[in-house]
Amino acid sequence: MRSHATLLAVCVGCLIVCGCASVVPHHDQPPGAMEGVPRGLYAVTVHVRGIGPFCGSTTALIAAEPSEDGFRANSRPRAAGELLGGLPGFYVNLIGDKRVPGGAFLHWYGPAPGTDRAARGIFESPRANLHADFYSYDKPIELRPMDDERLFGLMTLAPAIAGDFPKTDYSALIDRIDAELRANLFDPAAYEAPETQGFLRRLREAGRKARDDAEFLMAWMFASRHLTFSHCYVGRELDPEFESRLAETSSTSPLTPGKSKAISITSDEEIVTLRIASFEGDSYDGIDEAFADIIGRDPRGLIIDLRDNPGGTYISGRVAAHLIESAVDMGVFFDRRARSRVLARELSDFPTVTSISSEDEFNSLIREHGAFVGIVEPVDPIYAGPVVVLVNAKTASACEPLVAGLQEIGRATIIGEQTAAAMLWITEHEVGEGWILWVPTVDYLTGQGVRLDGRGVVPDIETSSEEAFQAARKHLNAVNR
Repeated sequence: MRSHATLLAVCVGCLIVCGCASVVPHHDQPPGAMEGVPRGLYAVTVHVRGIGPFCGSTTALIAAEPSEDGFRANSRPRAAGELLGGLPGFYVNLIGDKRVPGGAFLHWYGPAPGTDRAARGIFESPRANLHADFYSYDKPIELRPMDDERLFGLMTLAPAIAGDFPKTDYSALIDRIDAELRANLFDPAAYEAPETQGFLRRLREAGRKARDDAEFLMAWMFASRHLTFSHCYVGRELDPEFESRLAETSSTSPLTPGKSKAISITSDEEIVTLRIASFEGDSYDGIDEAFADIIGRDPRGLIIDLRDNPGGTYISGRVAAHLIESAVDMGVFFDRRARSRVLARELSDFPTVTSISSEDEFNSLIREHGAFVGIVEPVDPIYAGPVVVLVNAKTASACEPLVAGLQEIGRATIIGEQTAAAMLWITEHEVGEGWILWVPTVDYLTGQGVRLDGRGVVPDIETSSEEAFQAARKHLNAVNR
């Protein structure tokens, strides 16, 4: 028995060393040096414009030390295991995880900056890896997607003392989050559900262990994995200093193009592809201009590519307006006050809305009436030919009413994967100490009374995301024979 126990202890020790050997320890680190190679402990704040976790101005503690070719730095080792807790956390801290080497969520490494050039390093997180262009300590570090020179975010750093963190009372923050969810969630029964109460319990447990804002956001992500509803986020406010500089970056994901690239059109053999990467903003202009271009090409078939589109606002309905010849019921939006009547299909008391000019108007309709029915009317120019819509598991939110509506009226063939099943409208609530909670307050049913959140849209022709485009061309060629 002793020999087996000794062998086990040696193996466990090796695994722990292997899991943590590549990370910089935080204990006994002095405040970061502000010249030469990064070394010491820093408060690193990442500034990203948008909604949800890791958007806003989020601060993490990162320890840095020189390396053979520059420097390496990381957030707190073994934090992933501590926040996960239980057996998952034990195994992450025991054997490591390639997504969080050494149990640290954030890793930053690269060459030291020179006096006459910028250093291009790498900033890694579980959500995305980014280039980090490091000019000097007194200028924001520019973060860009690995395959794109678009500015995604900025990073600032300052010397830090570990004892000064955490800055936020996370237990009190969770109490305020709990109160907002109880009062405003789209369905009171969803708040009382075991999954939601379990989420709050796990968040409280992990929140007590969080040392900085980034760790608290990771605790939120771990705790929220089993929620039965979508669109529930917490994040920091964005420092106003960086608002204008980041105004044109994505508000949803490092992988989503900026606004200028949201809509693109290509054609091949008289089949036009309209690629829409996101539905951000209040303007219909981009969609209207796209359909004017499409009609001018006189295609024999149209592919609308919504793969990886995370959604946005109500402007998605404008796509349907250019594909129909008479008004169509596109469903009903409703809050907790109107829930029982809407689910009973008692809709006569609610207004019918044919167009919305802004997010404020949408919110005003819900505040005043509790619900409204959306009607889409035709808008010239109308494309009357065959249509295929491409979707995948990342086709979400505002895309899903469009996809479901076109499917229900038989106007388009849907090809690809089942959509994300994330269709709720959120409102913003300040919860103190610079934190914002986005609460899903408005639910949705399609024109045929189908609830999309938690269900999604099942394609007419199911295939992988990678093979969907070729399947669409094959389908359109068959239709045109």
